Amino acid sequence: MQGIIEIDPKIILEFMAEENRFAHAQLTLYNVQSQQIAFKIKTTVPQMFQVKPSVGFIDGNQSQIIEISTTQAIGLDQKFDAKFQINACLRDSNEQDLNQFWRSRDQSTIQTTQLKSKLKYQNPQDQQNQQQQQQTTGDSKILESSVFNSSHSESRMFKSIKDDNQKDELVKQYKDQLEKLSQEYQFFKQKVQQEQFNSLQKKESINTKQALIFVIIALVIGYIIGK
Repeated sequence: MQGIIEIDPKIILEFMAEENRFAHAQLTLYNVQSQQIAFKIKTTVPQMFQVKPSVGFIDGNQSQIIEISTTQAIGLDQKFDAKFQINACLRDSNEQDLNQFWRSRDQSTIQTTQLKSKLKYQNPQDQQNQQQQQQTTGDSKILESSVFNSSHSESRMFKSIKDDNQKDELVKQYKDQLEKLSQEYQFFKQKVQQEQFNSLQKKESINTKQALIFVIIALVIGYIIGK
């Protein structure tokens, strides 16, 4: 819903600040209706700001100045990107409890406006220092990213070399085992051949003895017959 209030500033709420001091901003709400309205202000970082008043009523065709200040001193490296939401609706009842009043509101009857915020230093030197600080922070992040990427690449390269070395070592172990098995195979092969040769010689020796016995027996028999 629109047309209940007008807001100044309309888009960005500037906080005047000095280094290591509280920042302050001023917001003006204009009731463009002849009827009394209710308003409520919320922020995305409630612990960082003090809003006075944050809720209330504004009579018809009247305005209300809202004072907003930080709850802590602002540094040059302070992150400052809070957003503010201003809700407004016509007061159509005599309800005095604002919390109860807003709980009973229909969303379609509420005008909602959002503002961004930023720091504006009163001292130009502080403004320049803030920009330099932000630039330095940005450069630092770029440098950190570069260092991380470089280290990550070196780590991957080292891991690759290490893996290759491990593979070479594993291949060498396999080759040594294969050579050892090959030597053992040749040894057992020679031993089997030797056993086969010895067995053959032994067999031939037995056959020779048997043949000699047969010859002797034949000679003896022949001698006896000749007698």
